[in-house]
Order: sequence, then structure tokens, then C-alpha cells
Amino acid sequence: MTMIAGTLQTDPRSGGVKKSSGVNVLPIVAESWNEVRDDKKLDVDWVIAGYDGNSKTDITILCKGSGGIGACSAALSEGTASFGGCRLSSGRFVSFFYVADGTPIMQKGRASMFKNGVLNTLEGCDMEIEMKPGMVEADLLLSVGDGGNADVSTGSSDKPPSIGKPTNPKPAQPKSKPKPAIISQDESTETSKANTSDASNNIDVGVESLQISEGGFVPYSALRDARDLPPSVDLTKKELALSDAEFASVFGMDKAAFASLATWKQNAKKKEVGLF
Repeated sequence: MTMIAGTLQTDPRSGGVKKSSGVNVLPIVAESWNEVRDDKKLDVDWVIAGYDGNSKTDITILCKGSGGIGACSAALSEGTASFGGCRLSSGRFVSFFYVADGTPIMQKGRASMFKNGVLNTLEGCDMEIEMKPGMVEADLLLSVGDGGNADVSTGSSDKPPSIGKPTNPKPAQPKSKPKPAIISQDESTETSKANTSDASNNIDVGVESLQISEGGFVPYSALRDARDLPPSVDLTKKELALSDAEFASVFGMDKAAFASLATWKQNAKKKEVGLF
């Protein structure tokens, strides 16, 4: 017996009288879905339904099989709208409505109107999912209730998936004000030293060059060797002990240009020339 789905529409030309959407779900759809729901029927756990040939209203089974969401998504037809349902590894059931790229506009519209009528035939489904080609059960993240989410993926986990209503969220607890930090005199001194050290990176190069030059410039070869350096050489800024001419020769820029670089760029160049 052919099943006329009960989806209704309001026809504006009839003065608001309800009429059927006109979808004709063939008996094989319900029969095949009963196979999916049959615990003893292990060779069928998904079905895909769609238009019967060139019919614009008849919906029949396009294909069915086993392998869950993964096998079902791989069997989706191209260029057409389809409906279907799957048994999850948890034993629960989900339905879907899929419109492939390239589906004719008129078919999209009719399929949207037929959707509820067809999916109502797939009894016992917990939820409708957004089916996509290549999807597997582990990809499922179903919208539940008012914006809540339930992760029904199982993958290789032993924990069974769950679909249900979201639990009532706990009222937000007022955040406690952070306690004021108490810094000891020693800590304050160390912090001050650290800040002074950081600030020293921005000291004008001319001033530092003047301080280094009092002890004399150090040749590049000696700085690279890093043994028996004069006490006036800052080991963290050995490049400043170079003469201006040798600095430009080694780094390809003058000291002022070097000082304008970001710290990480300075360090990278110093590593390149062996003065880091």
C-alpha cells in the first residue's frame, strides 16, 4: 500500500485551507527501515531514499547496507536530494536530509517540502543529523535542545555515545576578587634590576660604544674566540666591542641600524656571525 505522508502546507489560493505536500512514500521505504531497526538483521543498518526514477512525488529506496554512518555517507548520490536514516553503534537511530551540490533548484524546493513527510516514515529516530559525504560516526556533534550539544561519536572509544537533553547549567559563581600581591623588599629590588636590564636594550648605541671604547675595541676574531676577553666587554653584547668599521663589515650595517632591529632579529644576526 502506498503511503501518503502527512506533511501539510497552507495554500494561499484556498483561503488558508491546509493541503498535503503531495509526497508519495512507497511501502519499500518503511519496509527497509524496519530492517534497520531489527536487532537480528545485521546486514542492514542504514538506508537512503530518494525520487523513484523521473517521478516528482514518489520516494523509494535508492540503496541500503551495513557499515554505519561511514558506509551510508559514501553511498550518497550526486546531483540529487535524498533522505535516510542510520543505526548508530550505540543502538540508537538518526535520520537525515541531504541535498547534493548540483541538485536542480526545483527538486530542492520539492524535497524541502517533502522532508518531514519522508522522515516521519523513519520511526524511532532520536534526532536528525547533517549528513555529509565522507562522514563517519565519530564526526557527529548533534545539536540538542536550546543550543546545547551532545557528542554522539563513538570512534574507538569504549564509552557508549549519548543523546539526550542538556542538563541544567549550574548558575555562574561570582568571581572572587584577586588578593593583592605582597612583594618583599628583596623581590622589589630584583624586579627593579630586571626592568633596568630590559630598558638597557634601548639605550642609544653611541653611549654604549663610548663606554666600550674606553677599554679599546676588540677584533672580531678575538670576540668569536671568546677567551681572555677584556673585562669591559659585555658578553651579552659582544658586538658593541667591535670598531664601527669592523661592525659594518661583519653585520652589513652600522650600529645604529642594528640597534633599531627587534631583539629576536638582533639575536639571529649575532648567531649568524658567531657572536651570540
